Amino acid sequence: MSASACFQRKKALQEAGYFFNFHTEMDLDRICEHVLAYVEFYLKSNTAQQRRQFENALQGIPEFMDCLRMSGDVDYISFTCFPNYNALKQMCDSLSDDPNLGINRIVIRPVLERTKWYLGYPLEKLKWID
Repeated sequence: MSASACFQRKKALQEAGYFFNFHTEMDLDRICEHVLAYVEFYLKSNTAQQRRQFENALQGIPEFMDCLRMSGDVDYISFTCFPNYNALKQMCDSLSDDPNLGINRIVIRPVLERTKWYLGYPLEKLKWID
């Protein structure tokens, strides 16, 4: 496929809503000091209103880069990047202290080493929707 045809195909798929966004993965270890961590959130109640309040709060905090609602004992898991552990802890304390968010418990799990990078979805292994 030519570069022009490839660009047109990408543009058509993007306009059809198949792509959310594009981003670049950087090797932060070579660029800046930082702390990566997974943060687990346990809510006091699992009502739709409580979940919306919590989700809206995290939307406004860029250091919480990804947030997944889970089944099981943990309600949410978020992948975070902070300049240092103290900044991460302070943010978690601030969230925990906000009575509107209904957070019962927060568990911080710092990343020791990134042994595999996310390289995209394994599309060749997934069943495509017609």
